[in-house]
Amino acid sequence: MTGLDAGVVAAWGRDHAPALVVGGLAVCVTLLAWLVWRAVRSGRPDGWLARLSFLVGFAWSGEAMWEVATQKLRLSPVFAGFGFFLFEAMMATAMIRAERAHAERGRAGRHGRAVWLIAVVAGLIAAMAGDSAVEMGLRLAVPLLVAHQWWVGLAGDGVARPADAISWTWTPRRVLVAVGLARPGVTDLSTVDRERQVRAVAKVAHRLHSTSWRWRWRRGWCQMRLRSLAMRADDAVLDAARARVERVWRAAERTRPATPAELEAVASARADAEAARAEAERARSETELALAEAARSREDADHARAEAVRVCAEAEAARVEAHRAGAEALAVAQAEAEALAAEAEHARAEATGTKADLDTVRAELASRRRSSTAGSRVPVSDDGDSVPRVPRVGSATVRAVLDARQAEPSATQKEIAARVQVSDRTVRAVLAAVGNGRGPDSGSSAA
Repeated sequence: MTGLDAGVVAAWGRDHAPALVVGGLAVCVTLLAWLVWRAVRSGRPDGWLARLSFLVGFAWSGEAMWEVATQKLRLSPVFAGFGFFLFEAMMATAMIRAERAHAERGRAGRHGRAVWLIAVVAGLIAAMAGDSAVEMGLRLAVPLLVAHQWWVGLAGDGVARPADAISWTWTPRRVLVAVGLARPGVTDLSTVDRERQVRAVAKVAHRLHSTSWRWRWRRGWCQMRLRSLAMRADDAVLDAARARVERVWRAAERTRPATPAELEAVASARADAEAARAEAERARSETELALAEAARSREDADHARAEAVRVCAEAEAARVEAHRAGAEALAVAQAEAEALAAEAEHARAEATGTKADLDTVRAELASRRRSSTAGSRVPVSDDGDSVPRVPRVGSATVRAVLDARQAEPSATQKEIAARVQVSDRTVRAVLAAVGNGRGPDSGSSAA
């Protein structure tokens, strides 16, 4: 860009300076409003505002450094740029290190002190660029306010003090307490007024009781003043004032050095107190031992009770198991008995079938025997049946004997006679006729 062009731009800037200022302010206000909106949306607007104030403070201090370097010291812009950047970079570095140390050890340490040192030095150098006392104070205060805001955000209510920390002998608060302009602690107005009343009543009462009777006018004035104060006080104030006056009157006696006899009495009382304390400690130890023994006995009882409960549970489980085993054994025995009964019934059925088969075989044998002897029998009887003739025995009786014989081949003659209800002789005759294969008349007819 040539000098002519630079002059044209400078002239245009001078002609439109109000518009440029208004435009710059509008851009700054818009940017600030956008930052505030972002801060409110984030839920922590204080953090955004603190960062913004740090930037403004650093810019203010940097501008002062630039003026000092270029106007006061007449340095080149390169060295002025280094001075502009040096203090802000060092202060930001110390802040970051102090925050890290506070997070690790609970205190900022020497890095926090470095922040304050850099802020003081930067404030003093920036104050040199001021043209008036007000501007100098303002330029001095800005770096200090930035450091204070950072320190309050870091420490909060306080930081952990190191073990070798020291305390100032005289501080502004201690000076105010020493001269009576302040009192330690927090007191409200009613407490302060009550203390003033107690002090006034105690002072007048002490003067009244310490004034000789020769000074009657002074005693009369003290009595009148004491009555006036008592009109505005209550019983608690008067009692507190009397206790304070008694403490003053007995101050000399209470601070008097003790005599050997008193020292001996005090030593004896202290020894008795130590003995009583030792006895109380021994009694306390014994009580603790008794309590521990009782607790141990209680634990043993609880353990025994738990063991008894466990044994009862095991016995109940064994009883249930025995009942279940008995039930299973009974069920198995019943099943086996039923199986044996079924087998016996099956054997009985088989025996019955075998007997029926035997009876069938016997019947077939008897039938074959009768068929072999049929030719020797008399074909006709009294009732028309094919039965042998037996003298003095009817055909029905013969048929009954033969049927009984056929039904029970192994039966004896007595059993057959009992079944047919005839005599043994009759059965013998019928069986003899059947065994011979002919009747009693067969022999005569054959001859």
